[in-house]
Formats: sequence, C-alpha cells, structure tokens
Amino acid sequence: MEGDGTPTDFYNFRRWKRIPQNAGLSDPVVLKPHLMKHMYNDPKFIIIFRNPTDRLYSDYIFLNHGDSPQSFHKHVLQAIQIEEECMRNNTVRQCLYSLDVSKQLPTRIFIGYYSVYMKEWLGVFRREHFLTLRTEDYHHDMKGTLRKVYDYLKLNYTEDFLKKMTRIPHIHVTQKKRKAGPMLNKTRLLLDKLYRPYLEELADLLQDKRFLWMT
Repeated sequence: MEGDGTPTDFYNFRRWKRIPQNAGLSDPVVLKPHLMKHMYNDPKFIIIFRNPTDRLYSDYIFLNHGDSPQSFHKHVLQAIQIEEECMRNNTVRQCLYSLDVSKQLPTRIFIGYYSVYMKEWLGVFRREHFLTLRTEDYHHDMKGTLRKVYDYLKLNYTEDFLKKMTRIPHIHVTQKKRKAGPMLNKTRLLLDKLYRPYLEELADLLQDKRFLWMT
C-alpha cells in the first residue's frame, strides 16, 4: 500500500490550463481527479475538514500574513471583495481555480469553499472512495478517529497501539496564534456567512450534518 499526504491535492486546481485537454477553454473539463482516475484503479482518500472560518485564521497567522485579529479582519474584507468582483462576471469555479486571482488575495480564503472541490472529486470517484473526517472530532476523540482510519484502510491494529499513537506530541505547535489572540467576532460572523451556503452543500453531498459545524 502506497500513500501521499499532500493537502493541496484536494483544492489546488489552479494549473488546470496546463492540462492539454483544457487548451483554449474558459472552464476546465479535466482536473486532478480525472488524472488520478487514470492512474489508480481503487484509491482510498482520507479528507479531514476543519471549520473553514477557524482554518483560515490559523492559516493566516501560521503563514505570517499578519499577526493580529485586526489585520486579519482587514485582509478578509479585501479577499472577499476580490472574490466577489471576480464572481460578478465569472463562474465560481473560474474564480476559485484562477492562479491570477489567488495571487491577489491577502488570505487563502478560497480553500474554505469545500463543496466546490468536493463536487469535482465526487464527479469522478464514488462516495465509498472517501473517508471524510473533521479536525474538531479528531481533537475531541483521537483514538476513535484513528480507529475509523485504520478500519477504513483495513489495517490491523490494537487498542494499545492506538493509545500510543494519541500520545505522540504535535509537530506544529506555534506560539504565534496564542500571541495574536482570538479573531474578532465581526470577522467570524462575516466568514461564517460567506461559507454557510457551501457548508450546507457539503453536508448535503456527504449526507452528514456535522459538516454544517453547528456545534
């Protein structure tokens, strides 16, 4: 069994114009899922989603785009404006998959449109090829989440092994987020409203209301 853990594979379709079948098109017809389908007969995909609002703030601080809730709010407003201006005259796909648009963004706000990317993958692979998890559930119950992963991959394990796995220290522990403090409430409300339609669509696609992040 071989594996790859590249998170960007899920959402980064910004080089689609380099795929020969898309030459001269305004919207891609062939994306990364199609290429993987050509290479792999029976793949297993494990996707762990995080509340997109929280994910964006963590990503922003970690990548040194800014160091305060105030700068984050300012850059979120700018990013939303850029995306909205693009979507007035283009499809959501064209804007989210645009390399030129992404270069203008002060935050990686495009990653949180989970359902747009998930539809691409489900348009190529059957639902049973995916195990979809939530970061929040993993933090709450690491052992239970790992059990789901090992069962999905049909790998042998013992409860003692799972217990040892949960005791491995986190690699990425940063003080920057603690120093910055929580995001502003007005920023959270803004992002929650932005992502809500896409989370509703994701929950419908996956037939799982946990991905509404209501709790």
